[in-house]
Amino acid sequence: MTQQASAKLLAILQKRRQIGLEELLLSLPEFTWNQVFCLVDELSRRRLICLQRRGFDYELRAASLPVSN
Repeated sequence: MTQQASAKLLAILQKRRQIGLEELLLSLPEFTWNQVFCLVDELSRRRLICLQRRGFDYELRAASLPVSN
């Protein structure tokens, strides 16, 4: 995935602090579901974002932000 796509996703997280995966998909209409999933996977493996299950959805946040329960 491109650096531009990574930067856009990280900018969304900095602005929103946390966002559900489905809402993120709506925020990135120029990318397919598969492209967003691969980007989230890559950034999560690089520990730049945290992915946490919330009920039936997944929530993303920047890795430096504390987890809220």
